[in-house]
Amino acid sequence: MAELHAALRPGDLALTLRRVTDAAVELLPDVDGATITVEHADGRFETAAATGSVNAGPEPAGGRGAAAPELAAGTAARLDRLQQALEEGPAVDVTDPAGSTAGADADGLLEPGQAPAVMTSDLSRDDRYPAYGAVAVSAGVRAQVAVVLFDTALARGVLNLYSHRSGAFDDTAVLTDLFAHHSATALAYAADYHDRETTVAERRAVGQALGIVMGRYKLSEAKAFALLQRTAESRAVSVRLVAQELVAHAEAVSTHE
Repeated sequence: MAELHAALRPGDLALTLRRVTDAAVELLPDVDGATITVEHADGRFETAAATGSVNAGPEPAGGRGAAAPELAAGTAARLDRLQQALEEGPAVDVTDPAGSTAGADADGLLEPGQAPAVMTSDLSRDDRYPAYGAVAVSAGVRAQVAVVLFDTALARGVLNLYSHRSGAFDDTAVLTDLFAHHSATALAYAADYHDRETTVAERRAVGQALGIVMGRYKLSEAKAFALLQRTAESRAVSVRLVAQELVAHAEAVSTHE
């Protein structure tokens, strides 16, 4: 628990995502690869973080069908994408097609014991995943579990754990669920920090844009803001975007002068 707490201390969002997958491979038994996949509200899917038992990546010598003593992060990410492409695999089955957030709190976090999870003990024998299982086994993966980390209106995140050993996750449900809960808490903190930092950056851009407009057109702050609003409305975009573009343009002009 002490190692888990230290490994999952929240930082910025991207760093925290990577800390989660790194900690899974380092701390959880028989985990040879870990990824976090995010499904966005617009249907876009991405592997946001991936860690393997080796840092790099060529496939094992012999290609498909060769035994893989270690799992590269790139291979784990490829298995993520393959499940989505085939619409087959634990990472697909663990998500609710209706987008339900039942069991989640206001932040989309799921309490221990409530997080949806799908596990396969042996992909070479699992009739649910004939196409995906064949490719996963050729990459050396036998067992897999997918656990929902968070489920909000904007995105759903899934922790995927891959193992070379059949039955690796049969007796670790409690540990895996606890790890997922701690990971989700760290991610929620990092996401909140990221949102607050983004808001500060947006306010700073609007303030800089107001200064530019006031100086260029000799306007009061109120009139300068009204001009930004009218420009945003005429383009059907946000004031923030207009401000950011104006600041970027002014910085580019200043650089060339």
